[in-house]
Amino acid sequence: MYYFDYAYTGKGTTKVKSKTGTKVKKAPSCKNRFHYITRTAHYKNHKDNLHEKVEFVKSGNMPSFAEKRPDLFWEATHNYERKNARTAASQVIALPKELTVQQRIELAEALIKKFTEEFNFPYTAAIHNHTGEIGGQDQPHLHIMYCERSVDEHNRTAEQFFSRYNDKDPASGGAQKITPDVRGKGKTIINEMRVDTEVIINEHLEKYAPTKIVNIKGIDVEVPNTVSCLHHEDYNRIHGTNLKPVPMIPKSLLRLDPDLTFRDKDKNAAYQAKLAERERAINEVNDLREYNNYQLYEHYYLETKARLAADQSASRAEIMRTASESQRCSALEACKYFQELPQTPLIARVLELSAIEDKPQHNIREYIEAIKQKQYAIIDVLKNEANEPTIQASITALSNDLKTYQIFENKGYIRDQHERNLLKLDREFVQNWLDDLATCNSNDLLDRQESTVKNQQENSKNNREIDKEIDNSPRPDF
Repeated sequence: MYYFDYAYTGKGTTKVKSKTGTKVKKAPSCKNRFHYITRTAHYKNHKDNLHEKVEFVKSGNMPSFAEKRPDLFWEATHNYERKNARTAASQVIALPKELTVQQRIELAEALIKKFTEEFNFPYTAAIHNHTGEIGGQDQPHLHIMYCERSVDEHNRTAEQFFSRYNDKDPASGGAQKITPDVRGKGKTIINEMRVDTEVIINEHLEKYAPTKIVNIKGIDVEVPNTVSCLHHEDYNRIHGTNLKPVPMIPKSLLRLDPDLTFRDKDKNAAYQAKLAERERAINEVNDLREYNNYQLYEHYYLETKARLAADQSASRAEIMRTASESQRCSALEACKYFQELPQTPLIARVLELSAIEDKPQHNIREYIEAIKQKQYAIIDVLKNEANEPTIQASITALSNDLKTYQIFENKGYIRDQHERNLLKLDREFVQNWLDDLATCNSNDLLDRQESTVKNQQENSKNNREIDKEIDNSPRPDF
């Protein structure tokens, strides 16, 4: 699916619906539209220029009276075309953002040629591009406006060009007007135009950008880069999908300033309500886009997910093998991968507690407790900032803890049953997490609902009471 709009600009009046009813206004002129898409005259400093840039402008097939002066042509169209006549046909076509500016221009020229060359229609076209308010990606689109009067070999004045065509003596009349009805297509022409546009866009995508990346459920998936002219309901019927329509959010809502506040309490409350509506609308659009992407690319998503899982499993297995074969090191050395990550408060806490663990403790129980506090910090990272780098860093750090526990036993530091129980609980805790980390994905960890703080409190209450007065265990010496 892609955006394609086809409309007419005409002389006369148009009806506009408003809160107070239907109003009759002057129809927008083709002259005004020309200046809008080219950003000339009174549109040179238009407010839309703050959000949008013009990448390409081209006019062609101009009659002799307006050669190299498209502004004169569209002014003449507005002045001399008969009353209530159509002055221009207009198309707005979304262009693929995966193409470069030059590739978009090449595509635009192919589309212009398709819709204007056969009957030598005078045209003006422009590519506009702005950053999307949702997602922050480029939104390039092509404007084409063309007059349905065919330019032939006869030279005419501006006034004559727009007079009635004389089929018996073309030189004495105006230029022939070739409308969809004259071509025998009527309203069905828009369907033909959409199909032609699909074919041309897909040809250029195949040439320059045959695949694209879409993010589905947190995974970047490479998929074929094609467009379809079908409405989502027709696409669903043909392909068995369940695509849903994505609503358009008004610019007036999208461009609200989230940081703006007002001193007036009522005015500020009303503005905050609009911001809440904006956020709701944006979330709805994002959810629908991801849902539709899954409908379109489920097969590619599942393939990518399986491949990533296999790669992650192999990578983690190698990390676990390396960790198990290496010698026990200090807590900070074991957290070297955490040191290479962006230093969020949670990761900084892991490193802080690792440094505390490495300091001399009074007895074995204080060592065990220091190790445990660091482990809780690691689990907090996994539950809030889980990704492949944090998972791999956690595997290395926790594997080192198992070696530390083994040294405690081998060197006879564990002297009573309470210490043995503590060590057994901690070893099982670490081993269970390592088993989970060997196969889980980051979403599994982020979705866990149990509270680390609650577990810490329960563990301390039931199993981790330290009576320093009776603890005469030796101080470990590494």
